[in-house]
Amino acid sequence: MRQRLSWDEEKVAEISKKADPYTMNQERSNPPVEKYKTGDPSAWAEDQNKSTPWATEGRTETGHPAPAREAVVQARKLEDKALKCITIAQRMLPGAVDTIIEDQATELMFLPERAIMATLQRQSELATKIAAEKEEEVKEDEKEAAKKEEEKEEVEAAKKEEEKEEVEAAKKEEEKEEVEAAKKEEKEEEMKDEKEAAKKEEEEKEEVEAAKKDEEKEEVEAAKKDEEKEEEEVKEASDKDLLDILFDTAEIMPQEVKLGAKKLSGLVKKASGSDPLAGLWACPPDVSDAF
Repeated sequence: MRQRLSWDEEKVAEISKKADPYTMNQERSNPPVEKYKTGDPSAWAEDQNKSTPWATEGRTETGHPAPAREAVVQARKLEDKALKCITIAQRMLPGAVDTIIEDQATELMFLPERAIMATLQRQSELATKIAAEKEEEVKEDEKEAAKKEEEKEEVEAAKKEEEKEEVEAAKKEEEKEEVEAAKKEEKEEEMKDEKEAAKKEEEEKEEVEAAKKDEEKEEVEAAKKDEEKEEEEVKEASDKDLLDILFDTAEIMPQEVKLGAKKLSGLVKKASGSDPLAGLWACPPDVSDAF
């Protein structure tokens, strides 16, 4: 702390103060300036800074803003204030035309900067609140939409499951029908085979019967031929015996000729030694037309 040299004289003067109008304005002698000098500006950290870092900022050599620069700053501040007032007016009158917005902003220009900033802050808070509520509504709508979508997906999944079950049931029914058709076809094939076997058996039977009939027919025809042949032979033998009887040539004819058993009409006849024609006819034949 500095100790002024004049303090002692002031104390003395205060002690010796006299209320004398004639001695009030007394001339006093002040101590010389050199007595006050106790150091240079550097000792007291009062050196002058002659560097000018603001030289490119449009300031004076002392660092104070230049008049032109100050005008630009003030104009910018005014422009910034006008933009703020226009923003406030747009928020106050949404959807209004430009002339109404400009008139309202002009009225707001007379407000101090503090009131304008407070108004913007309140509007911003209100906008944030409205946006949060709207976002909450959007989230609720999204949740509701997601819930509806989930329900829709569940319904579609249930529908798909039902369709799948129907397809599986139809497939099983089709497989069942195919199995039944295969069984039916197999049964028809079996019946067809049985019919063919029966037909074949019938044909074989018919062939056997036909062969049997042919054989019987051949036997009958052979028997008939044999019978006709035997009849001719018997007729010839009878004619010869008849001639022997008529001409009495039995004693002349050789006795080696003997008549054996003959088959006539499928029956075995015994030859007669005395009358070979007695077993053939009930009465002698009329041979008058032959002789």
